[in-house]
Amino acid sequence: MTRKLTAKQRKFANEFIKTNNAYKSAIKAGYAKGTARNATKQLLENTGIHEYIIKKTENVEKHESDEADEVLKNVYRIAAGKPIKRDFVQTDNLKKEIALRGVKKESKPTATMRSGYETNETTITPAATKEQVAAAELWFKLNGKLKNDSKEVEEQKIRKLEAEADVAEQKARDARSGGQDVGKQFDKMFERLKEDSDK
Repeated sequence: MTRKLTAKQRKFANEFIKTNNAYKSAIKAGYAKGTARNATKQLLENTGIHEYIIKKTENVEKHESDEADEVLKNVYRIAAGKPIKRDFVQTDNLKKEIALRGVKKESKPTATMRSGYETNETTITPAATKEQVAAAELWFKLNGKLKNDSKEVEEQKIRKLEAEADVAEQKARDARSGGQDVGKQFDKMFERLKEDSDK
């Protein structure tokens, strides 16, 4: 069972979440400067405050996770060609021209003027094919099922990285032993390897 926090303790916890500075948080919560310095350790060790901070952060994590889940659901719906809700503004250009008659071109139309020629519309239809393809590509990339490179290209990249690592290790050994001439030779060899891999 969690202990009920005082208003000052709750204010301290909220400020601490924002700033991660116990002393400043204690002062903002209403503790005097002299007592704030000594009280910060006790406040941070208070189990009620600690549980309050954990609960707050868990709520944020859950909310953010729920939003991320909703984004992923939408990506999947679009990729699968399922109907999705779309909100957009429909503009009647003839009414717009009449409403803006006499208004200077530099000035922006007011909300009242826009309401005469703009209407909010909603449709529930599948996304365009181009959007479906892009969403499917993203979905497969997120799941690790789509790679842009062929197996051969990936193997070449791995070989290149391994060669660069070998060269770097040799340079480090040479630098420790004082052999700068060998380091120059490796620089040349590294350049040749790089040129070969770019071909």
